[in-house]
Amino acid sequence: MKFHLEDGAGRYSILSYAPGRITVKLPAADRTASAGQEILTQSLIISPGQLLRGWPPQSCAELRAGHFEQLIELNPEVVLFGSGAQLIFPSASTLAPLIRQGIGIEVMSTDAACRTYNLLMADGRRVVAALLMI
Repeated sequence: MKFHLEDGAGRYSILSYAPGRITVKLPAADRTASAGQEILTQSLIISPGQLLRGWPPQSCAELRAGHFEQLIELNPEVVLFGSGAQLIFPSASTLAPLIRQGIGIEVMSTDAACRTYNLLMADGRRVVAALLMI
């Protein structure tokens, strides 16, 4: 499915999602290709100001608390966790680093997380999306 976002200049936004791939619009500072977009096929972390390619967990079974600890450095007010095609809730111990810091977390399928990320980013929120592909 394709997404359209009018606002978002200078920020990372999600152009489209399909199972196993997310197309990200790159800000001018990160554009190496003339198209200004990148297709990602592995798990990722995206915030308005950063795109972290190749986030280590590729499935919910691989998730560890340390994977969410690294999100704290991005200073989010809310983290969107896209669990892949199926809605799978990580254990409380896995989410503990975010909970201890008082950071909101929403768990949803990756397609829903992509849509929600764009909405919150366009609204100027400090949002980070951690997205699994499967």
